[in-house]
Amino acid sequence: MSGILIRTADTGEESVLEAKGLFYGIGHSPNSKLLEGQVELDSAGYILVKESTAKTSVEGVFAAGDVQDHEWRQAVTAAGSGCLAALSVERYLTSKNLLVEFHQPQAEDNKKELTEKDVQEGFDITYAKHKGQYALWKLYHESPRLLCVLYTSPSCGPCRTLKPILGKVIDEFDQHVHFVEIDITEDPEIAEAAEIMGTPCVQFFKNKEMLRTISGVKMKREYRELIGANK
Repeated sequence: MSGILIRTADTGEESVLEAKGLFYGIGHSPNSKLLEGQVELDSAGYILVKESTAKTSVEGVFAAGDVQDHEWRQAVTAAGSGCLAALSVERYLTSKNLLVEFHQPQAEDNKKELTEKDVQEGFDITYAKHKGQYALWKLYHESPRLLCVLYTSPSCGPCRTLKPILGKVIDEFDQHVHFVEIDITEDPEIAEAAEIMGTPCVQFFKNKEMLRTISGVKMKREYRELIGANK
């Protein structure tokens, strides 16, 4: 949007008003006809409520929003009156002993706890890509290959960019490198020991010696050259 074309009703003259945004009101006629003769309305059709409340002329009936606000008619005040009406309903039902509370039944946790045996059985050193601290521990001590460790976190946007980039490079050297992804929220002690200050971060090891730490997202070429030189 760059502007609004304005046409004068009397003369038909047109002009352009430069603007980047537009708030359009669709009208102020209260939709209260279904309440006529049942709830007290004013001459314009707005529901009358007692001052500073949501109470109408009928006990147990509460009004909220623009239909009872002919002065301000704003989204913020409408939302506030909605909250007021909801609380009023709750108090009314409580006073009449009609309030019924529903509690969601607690689902049984049928998830099987992951044991060390499960992890060991799922670990296969012949695979190039792994995840978690157990895999990191095994590969760090047993792998003769270059070890690439990617530190990530669920809320890290750049991590989602780096993963496919690094993944393709690992695929190119899958016989010469082992890759492990560490989620620092799941394994914070690993990140602390590695002195990881932010994600994404990649560390390269060979024969238990750290070769390099790369923070952030780099070009694919940089990862490829480092792996190629140390495979």
